[in-house]
Amino acid sequence: MTESGPSGGGGVLSGQGVVDFSHLTSAEELAAVSRIEGAGAVVVPESLAGAYAAIPTEGVGGVIYVPDGANVRVHVGPLMVGGDGLGAAEDVLVVVGVLLITSPVTGVVPRQVSVVGSVLAPQGSESAIGPALGGGVGSVTYYQYAEGQHLKVLSGQVKLSGTILANPAGQPDDVLLAAGQVVVTGPVTSVGYAQVIVAGQLVAPAASREMLEPRLHAQGQSAWYRSDDPRIIIEDTRLGPDFFRLLDHQVSLVVLADLCIAPGVTEAVLLEKVADIILLGDLTAPGDLVPVLQVLAADAFGTIRADDGPGS
Repeated sequence: MTESGPSGGGGVLSGQGVVDFSHLTSAEELAAVSRIEGAGAVVVPESLAGAYAAIPTEGVGGVIYVPDGANVRVHVGPLMVGGDGLGAAEDVLVVVGVLLITSPVTGVVPRQVSVVGSVLAPQGSESAIGPALGGGVGSVTYYQYAEGQHLKVLSGQVKLSGTILANPAGQPDDVLLAAGQVVVTGPVTSVGYAQVIVAGQLVAPAASREMLEPRLHAQGQSAWYRSDDPRIIIEDTRLGPDFFRLLDHQVSLVVLADLCIAPGVTEAVLLEKVADIILLGDLTAPGDLVPVLQVLAADAFGTIRADDGPGS
């Protein structure tokens, strides 16, 4: 992220996937912008780097500098292309998301490929695509390629069952790519993919860890829940005493949003009904419950705090 201080009057650009200044030719044009906030990426001509540095920014995922006058192609979200179709030699390709190249790179490669996110390409393409990669933010993974393999792509908040991971209708060389938040909701008895690539956050049962990890390549955060019943929370939620009273067995709380534990819930009830907590959002609770929640949070990528203050 980039951030700087306030500035004077002018236009404010907010909440855009990509702010594309590649067509601008003078610092005066850029001076009309007073602030940029909440953008996945900003594309700036190299000659205007100094003028851009004077603009206050907040919440910008990445800044990509491109040659002046370049033919810039911008894509937001997952982009899946063959190795012979990346673009013309004079192009600059900008992707905010995941760039998935589905076959060895044999065709013309753009002069610059910049990705704010993840790049996945077949092994053997390193020398072709590697020199063009630049200016982006994220990771590059080269996966095992086999002729005729199928690449299954999932994105967003994804729930996978053990059956899906078994890939019963596929081939052993197939590759599963999931971009976003991925939760495996049941036991995994077999993995029918040569590779399972997760660009984002993975949550899966601890009992299946030995089965998954040999085929798994995770770019981001991985967490493993302990119970046989994960409760997936994908929207901001408040849980009170009645929720826990009605549970007749232990569950794992997989929190992908913000969770509030209401007054009236006791430490004893939490220890009885919650096996563990996988926290990918923020968790607030009465102050006396913060210590037990910290103990139960086997993997916490968010914040646990008292609801009457910034901490415990």
